[in-house]
Amino acid sequence: MNGLLIPLAFEWIALITLIAPLVLVGKFSSRPNLGLLVWFGAFLSAGLASAVLIISLASSIFETWIALHANPNGTEKWWLALLAGFGPWLFLATAGIGLALMNTRLAPLVESGREIGPLAQLVSKRVDSFLGVDVRQIEIPIRHAFTDGRAIYVSRELWSSADSKQRQQILLHEFEHIRLRHPLLKRVAQFIYVLTPKFAASRALQSEVERLTEIIANRRAATVSDEPAGLAK
Repeated sequence: MNGLLIPLAFEWIALITLIAPLVLVGKFSSRPNLGLLVWFGAFLSAGLASAVLIISLASSIFETWIALHANPNGTEKWWLALLAGFGPWLFLATAGIGLALMNTRLAPLVESGREIGPLAQLVSKRVDSFLGVDVRQIEIPIRHAFTDGRAIYVSRELWSSADSKQRQQILLHEFEHIRLRHPLLKRVAQFIYVLTPKFAASRALQSEVERLTEIIANRRAATVSDEPAGLAK
């Protein structure tokens, strides 16, 4: 079974990482939710294939080790027996090194995620509430709005220059990100990119998640009528 699973898993991983950037990038503009499902589904399947590949390789190594040690002495070459003896330990050492490197890559991402929320709270002030979500004004020298998944942040320059309808559109746009958990999807895409920065597919995933989530939020904001709408309290 391992002899079949290993090449199949490897081929599926290669298919996703090589073909996805060529076939999926720029698509699904008319159906962005489907696009997100396809992108994350493809990467989930590649992740499962990677797990199957690792488990199959580990199983193959241990099966070989057990089989060689079960043979009578002198029936195998000395170097093969030596390799069989050290094989499992080499595999465990490699796995340990891989986990350490992964932790090194992810640590800055985790720390930055912990710091952004409290820092944004410190440098902003609450100006309103929209559908139960705090609206906070932040002092940055650009016209910009964003969300961390818990509150909506709007720069003072953008907030002061926007009329009632524009404010409603801004808040609906950011609230749609919160409602559909887009910040979480973006963090997952960033997580994948940090783990595999050399793969074009991971860069494409991060870019496409940003593009598709913006299309979804823009459509929601476009539903605001021409009549001035006050901010929900």
